[in-house]
This record gives sequence, C-alpha cells and structure tokens, in this order.
Amino acid sequence: MRYYRPPLFGTLFRLEGNFSEWSIAKRLLFAALPAFMLLLIISGMISHRISQNFLHDALGRSSLLATLSQAHEMEQVLQQARRELLYLARTDISSASLAHHLRTRAETMGTLYREIAYQGSTPDNRLLLLNTGRDVWMVPLEQALATRFGPLTRQNTQEPKPGFVRISAPTEVVYPSVPTAGTVQGLSMHVLRLTTPVLDAAGNQTGLLTLSVDMLALRNVLSVYASRRSPLYIFPEETEKHRSFFFDSHGWILFQSESPEHPNLELSTDTVRSGMRGDFGRPGFEAAFRPNPEQERYWGMVTEVQSGNSGQSRLGTMLEDPSPMNRAFYISYAPVTFSEGPGASTVVVGGIAYTDTSFLAMAASYKLYGALFVFGLCASAVAAFILAMLGRGIAGPLHRIAEEASGKLESGDLTPIHLERVHPEAEALLQTTNEMLAALQARNEELRLREEHIQSTRRRQRVCLDTEIAQQQPQSQLSPQDTMPGIVGTSESVRGLRGMIRKAAGVEADVLIIGETGTGKELAAEAIHMTSDRVGGPFISINCGALDENLLLDALFGHVKGAFSEARGERKGAFVAADGGTLHLDEIGNASPKVQQALLRALSVRRIRPLGSDDEVPFDARIIAATNVDLKECARQGTFREDLYYRLAVITINTPPLRDRREDIPALADYFLKQAAHTLKRPAMGLSRGALEKLLAYGWPGNVREVKNCITRAVAFAEGDTLYAEDLRFGAELDPTLSHGALLPPSPAPSHAGQPPYPQAQQPAAPYPGDGTAYGVPYGAQPPQGMPGGPAGAPVHAQSGATMYDPVSGRIVSSGTGTGGPDWSDAGAMHGTRARNDRAGGTSGNGRQPHNGQDGAGAPQLSALNPRQRAAWEFISRNGGITRTQYQDIVGNEIPVRTAQYDLQDMVRKGFIRKVGKGPATRYVLTEGGVPVPPRR
Repeated sequence: MRYYRPPLFGTLFRLEGNFSEWSIAKRLLFAALPAFMLLLIISGMISHRISQNFLHDALGRSSLLATLSQAHEMEQVLQQARRELLYLARTDISSASLAHHLRTRAETMGTLYREIAYQGSTPDNRLLLLNTGRDVWMVPLEQALATRFGPLTRQNTQEPKPGFVRISAPTEVVYPSVPTAGTVQGLSMHVLRLTTPVLDAAGNQTGLLTLSVDMLALRNVLSVYASRRSPLYIFPEETEKHRSFFFDSHGWILFQSESPEHPNLELSTDTVRSGMRGDFGRPGFEAAFRPNPEQERYWGMVTEVQSGNSGQSRLGTMLEDPSPMNRAFYISYAPVTFSEGPGASTVVVGGIAYTDTSFLAMAASYKLYGALFVFGLCASAVAAFILAMLGRGIAGPLHRIAEEASGKLESGDLTPIHLERVHPEAEALLQTTNEMLAALQARNEELRLREEHIQSTRRRQRVCLDTEIAQQQPQSQLSPQDTMPGIVGTSESVRGLRGMIRKAAGVEADVLIIGETGTGKELAAEAIHMTSDRVGGPFISINCGALDENLLLDALFGHVKGAFSEARGERKGAFVAADGGTLHLDEIGNASPKVQQALLRALSVRRIRPLGSDDEVPFDARIIAATNVDLKECARQGTFREDLYYRLAVITINTPPLRDRREDIPALADYFLKQAAHTLKRPAMGLSRGALEKLLAYGWPGNVREVKNCITRAVAFAEGDTLYAEDLRFGAELDPTLSHGALLPPSPAPSHAGQPPYPQAQQPAAPYPGDGTAYGVPYGAQPPQGMPGGPAGAPVHAQSGATMYDPVSGRIVSSGTGTGGPDWSDAGAMHGTRARNDRAGGTSGNGRQPHNGQDGAGAPQLSALNPRQRAAWEFISRNGGITRTQYQDIVGNEIPVRTAQYDLQDMVRKGFIRKVGKGPATRYVLTEGGVPVPPRR
C-alpha cells in the first residue's frame, strides 16, 4: 500500500497530551514563535510590495519569450522544409523516386509535407504527388491542372540560382476526388509552398520543384506553446489563459491555436476575432480574417512585424478577455522570417501574436492576504515557516524512507534504498528497512522459483489424451454413427462429414469431394467405398496430377496388344480394373482438356474404348473425384469443363479444415501417436501437458497432414516415451532449410537386391511418384517379369502374393489371382516395412552393405557441402538415395528446379552420390564412398 504522509498542520495547534508526546514540528513552533513574530511582519510587508512589481515584469518577459520561441519553432519547420526541397532538387526527379521520398517522410512526419510538384520545361513533363494521410497518390495531370490554387495551376519563373528557394503566400487548396480508404472523397488543406529550380549537370534549369508544408503542423506548434504541454511551462498550479494566432505580412489573421488534444482540427479564427470587425475570407484562404483599420494597436503590431521587430504591450481594448475580472493582459508579437538562399535577404512570412491573460499576479496577492489573515499577524506565518524548514530537515528523510519503501513494495522492486546525507536516526531506520526488504526479496525469489518449478513440472506431466478427448465430447453423447475408420474426431463438422459419407455410400451416384490440402479427401473416398455396397470390390486411386496426358489416358482406359510399338501385352485400364468397386480420381482439376473430354464420355455412357481397340467395354465402377481447387471458378475461366463438373458433382462433400474443428486436435494427436509408434516400432508414446497446449495453440495451415507429419517427426526423434513441447517443431520453429516441415517417406534403392537395372529406352520415362514405392521404370521400356506389359511368355498377372509396380498410382500393387489383371490394392505399407527390415538387417535396397558411420580412406567430407545439401544429406544417407523432387521438398523455400539439379550434380562430382536412370525416372543414390548418417536409436 502507498505511504500516507501525515498532514502538516492537522494537529499542530492541538495542545492535548504531554509535552513529551508532541511532534517535533509542534515543539519547534511554540519554542520559536516569539523570536520570529516581528521578523515575519516586516518581511511580509516588504515582500508584498516588491513581489507585485517584479511579478508583472517576469510575466511580461515570460510572455515575450514564449512568443519568440514559437516564431523560432515555426522558422525551424520552414528551414527543414527548405533543406528537404534542396535535397530533392539534387536527386532523381522521377515519379517513383519522389513518391518513395514522400511516402518515407509520411511514415515519420505524418502530413507535414502535403504536396510535391514538378513543372518541367515541357507541358507533359509535370507531375503532382499528394500525401492523403493514408498513402501517397499521384494526381492525374488533368485534375492537377484543373485544381484551383494547385501547384501546377500557374507557371512560375525563377532565376536558376543554386540553393535559392522561394516561399509563397499561404493557400487553401481543395482536391475534389481523392481515393482514401477505399472510397473517393474531397480533400481540403491549407499549405505553404516552397519552390526551387531544378538544374541539370551543366547548370541549366530543367524545371521547378515545389514542396508544400501543411499549415496544420504550424498551427500545432502554436497549440503546444499555448497549453500546459509547452516546454516553457513552469507553474503547474497557476490559473492561466493563453492563446496564439498567426497573421501574414498583409495583416490577415490565418489561424489561432487550439487544444493540442485535437491536432487535426480545421484552421479557425473564431475566438481571436471575437469582438472585432473586419473582412472575413480572402481569395485562396476562406478562414482568414482582417480587422478594420480602426484597430490601431493591431495594425501597429503588424507594422512592427513587417519591419522584422518583436515586442510586447499591455492592451485593454483589443482582444481583451470577456471575463469581468481585471486581469493583467499581455500581447507579445514576433516576426516569422524565412531565408530564401545564400546572400538573399530574409523574407517576413508573417507574425505570431501571443496573448497572456494570466491570473497569476492576482492569485499571488490573494494567497498572501489569505496567509496573513488565517495565521493571524506574524506568529502563525513564522510558525509555518519554522515548521516547514525544520520539518523538512528533520522529518523529511523519515518521510522519504517511508515513501521509498511503500513504492518498492507496490512495484515489487525490493532493491535496497539509498539516501545521501541523512541524520543518524534516519540512517538507523534506513538500515532496518533495507534488511526487511532483503528478507522479502529472498522470500519472493524462493516463491518464484517454486512456482516456476510447479509450472515446469505441470507442463512436462504426461497428459491422458482419453480424458482430453472425453472433455471435448463426452462418450455418453457418442453414438455408433459417430465413429468411422480413418475419420478421426468428434466435432460437429466431422460428425456432419460422417453423415454425408453414409448418405453418399447409400446411393449409387458419383461423388465430388472438395477440401484443402491435407484435410483427408482420399480418406473420405475410402470411407465411402468401405461403407457402401461395393466394399467387396476393388478401390483404385488415380492421381490425375502426377501423370502426363498420354500416361493418364493409358492408365484410365488401358490398351490392347499391339496398340503401339511397345504394347506387347494387353493392359486393363483403371475403369475396367475397378469393376464392381470404386475408382477415385484425385486432383481431377489438373486433368488436361483431352482427358476431361474422355472422362465426360466415359461417365455419360458408362463404357470405355481401350487404346487400339474397336470395341467398347462397359464398366461398373463408382466414380469419386477429389480436388482442392474451386472447379466452378475453373469452369468460368475455361480450364475445366463445366459439363464434366456437373457430371461429377452429383453429390458434393466438403472436408472441413482443421482450423474449423480445433477440438479434434487431441483425438488426432492420440491417433497419430499410436500410428507413428507402430510404424516406427517405438513403444507407446504420450504427450505432455505443454506439448498438447502447443498443438492446440498452433494454426495448422497444412491441416491434418501437417499434424501427422509433426507428430511422426517428433516420435522419430524422441528420446523417451513422452513428447514434450520442445520436441514438436512446426511453423517458424523449423529450420529455414526445412521450412515445409514435412517428414518425407523413405525412398527405396534404384533396384532390388539381385536384380539388374532396367534397360533404358529413348521414350520419356514415367515420372517418379516421390512416395518411396516406385521402381522408376521408363515408359515404353521392357518391364521385368511380373509387371504389366512384360516380355513374351511372362504372365501379365503375377502369382498370388507377388507384387508389381503400377505407373499410374505410383504404388506397389499385388496381382490378382483369377481375373488376369492386377489387384490395385495398396501394398505401400508392406513395401515400407520391407525397406525398414532391409535397413535393420544390414542390407540396403541394392544389396550394398550400409556404412558404419566411419569415413573410409578417401571418403568425401560433409564440410564440402553447402547448407542446402547438408539439410538433405540425412535423408539421402538413411534412404539410400533421393530424387530431384524430394530434394526440393526437403530443402524448401521454393528453390528453382535449376538450383536443385545443380546441387545434385555438384554432389555427384564430389563423390557423395551417383546418378541412376534418365528423364523423370532419374534418381541419385549413395556411392560406396559416401558418408552416411548413423541411424537413430
């Protein structure tokens, strides 16, 4: 609590109690009262007479000083504008350069500079920039020339003298149509323009440059000096009334000071012209006022200012205060001058008049009379003087100690109190107080450390995710319809998504799934398949954005033997392979117009014609398309067929982004923790309280996929069975070279152990899918036995349980057993497990023994790599190789393809990796001399 200082005279004259109980001030008062009585009477009479005379002189000088200070401050503003204009005249005179300069000054000085205009030697070489207060706007030339009193309205001439600046009369200008804050409105301003010639390198004049100073800034100078914010303000308890006004060299009063709390108030002369007669409004300045010639004292002041003189007078008839009280009235005036250039005479821009109706003299007299009356002659005044002086010397240190201690307790700063030159009694009290503060500080520090330990322990406690999930959605409110494999969450949006999936699964109609990247569109498609009557049929997913036009058409519709030179066998398309099941077309918005046309006909007649065949083949497959773009907008732009859109969008399902269902984050974290622990062969993992709070606080622009990648990455690098807040890295916490924050899946070696590399062909190779499950077989090359289109005598369908690569989906698929075509079920998980087993067993995908982490003789050193290459090296070492697309994803920052290719070729030259394959099937694999990263434990 704040220290309460006892009243000075509260108990001074109360004589109750013993003398030993009296305060120090009371004892001194009654002891010194007879001695100081006569002295107070004499000093009071003398001081009253002298103070009255000197007070009036002091107030007059203070008023004149304030006037000169205001004039000096306005001159400094104009001189600063002059230097600014001369600097601009020596720089590049272009619209971009001037706009940048005006915008920079607007950010630091607001609307001090309103206009920058340039008038070249030709009519077309003119421009006008306007500071609207929000932005810098280039006024169209036609509007600038049509603006009355604008800087381009009149052509001015001036001798090309370096450093010469001409100042014009204050002007009011109105711009009728100015774009401001999304609207167009009129803008009125009062400006003072400065103009200087622009010279070329040869000293020839090329034009005139004009800079306008907002007169609101000059008015605000007067407003500050006429208020208690003035730097010359001294007496905080005085009753005063100050006002300033500015008049030009012709006697027109242009504006008066206002309250500094309203800096944007329009210029006005209402108060200062009250009680006077004269002309109101002059051309180019409607708010101006000029008193009649009968105001002789005013015009005498104007004459003095025109001559460059300053002065002061006490007035009684002009501008007098309407209050009936008889106040001392001062009006001080000073000229505002401007130097146009070296050697040029100063120009009187105008003058400042400062009126001071201070009540200070009369207030001082009243206070002196009151003191003599209250205290009764001289004894009371002497007692107050003795008490104030001696009390300040004796009790002052004690009060300061109490105030310092109270302030430190209130602010929490318990550092020791330091006071100089105190008496021994106060020193003893100060020492005791410092000891108490030190004890309190030690106690507070102990409590703070304990609180930090409690909070740290709480944040590192393992949280029960089942409890957190139950708090978001009590289990009693969950129904069997609220659960669906692969669709995690209990929010209203997820429950609505499940409802739409069940409704879509109950009817035989095509479905369009729309959602942002990472929201689970493919999971929704699989859920529709698994809950529909076609669950016994195949579910085939085709990424329309991963293949070019010819490969995609071949993957969808297939071909017959002999359809082209390399078609040595028959291939079923995805439409036929998905017969009785579901065909998922992912990224349908990326399909080419030719593919869209073929899809539209296939969906319309439910029949397809394989490449090279004359017969149409019917198919019975449900189509589920997915996209992350607005197909309606694409249709309006002509990049997607509108009829195909309406053919697909029989049922439209929207997958909600994670930001709209943040209450599902605990459930997603629990699901991905279990999944990552199983995939990475880690024990059951949990989350700390701090980690869960960090997950809930993040925005997740990558939606559910980003949550999965973040948790998988954290589980992969976690040391124990609990993830803490520092283990979760996303957003700005990721290293700049890993800004995407995606944990890419492992990639296999270029060929299996014991198999030779596939022969290369001249045709373009099929693009590498980038999910770690592709063999990179060039399109048109002869695939190995067991793959579609293999050599003669090789079965198109492999034996039961065998696996093969399909270039359409980019997956390892297991062959069917009785249909003669491939089984399109996903075997990527089995392949990823086999790759991990290969690495755990000590053999990489190409049969090569992994390195032991020690550099062999002649092995390249990692210090030879640049930061981007080092960022990708861990992935290359652990997975045996990398593709160019994977390199771009790992390095991030959207590096160009050329840069990624250069980095990979540089690593080839340095002996870290070697290039395998050609075209899109190109991979870069570890060499025998590479330096792998030791596996994590």
